[in-house]
Order: sequence, then C-alpha cells, then structure tokens
Amino acid sequence: MVGDYYRYISENATDAKLEGVKQSALEAYNTANDIDLPACNPIKLGLALNFSVFHYEVMKNHSKACELADKALQEALEKIDELQEDDFRDAKSIIELLKENLTLWREEEEGDAAAIDDL
Repeated sequence: MVGDYYRYISENATDAKLEGVKQSALEAYNTANDIDLPACNPIKLGLALNFSVFHYEVMKNHSKACELADKALQEALEKIDELQEDDFRDAKSIIELLKENLTLWREEEEGDAAAIDDL
C-alpha cells in the first residue's frame, strides 16, 4: 500500500518531488516484493499487478512492467490448480487483470514498433 500511495502522489508531482516520490515508491514495492508469499496469494498477485503498473506508467519502463506481470502470471498459472474454490476466485480475477495489462502493453509496443518501421 505504501508503494501505491507514492505512485498516486507521482501522478501530480513534478521535478525533484517527482524523483523522490518515484524512488520512495520503488523502495516500498521492492520491500513488499521480497516478502515470501505463495504465487497465487491475492496479495502477492495484487502487488505484482500494481508494481507492474508503476513500472509502466510512472517509471516508463515498459519491458520491466511486462517482465514483472508475466513472471507473476506464469508462476500463478503453474499453481492455480492447487487452490481451493474461494482462493481460486480471488486469484483468478487478479490473473485476468494481469493478462489484460500484458495484452494491452504488448499491443502498444507492437504498434510503436510498426510506427517506427513506417518512418
């Protein structure tokens, strides 16, 4: 949540404040990401979703965003069959969001590459 808080602040911050907020968010997300949770844990999946969005929208690091989302997605899909029904529903909704983001981001990257090729 701390990373999300700083990410939201970054939407309106500028100059030196923006850089400080970005670094605070990155530190908070990295600290949370180091906590060992099962791959299908909704908190772990939600963190992966938000951390990847942070990289994509705030850090403008699209490859890192895709890498984070894809890794979380692949790890979760490997373990999804082991979940009980209630946990499955929670994990499934976040997995769908990860998939949607990856699809959109990859399409956007392909569109940007095609535009460059047209030049």
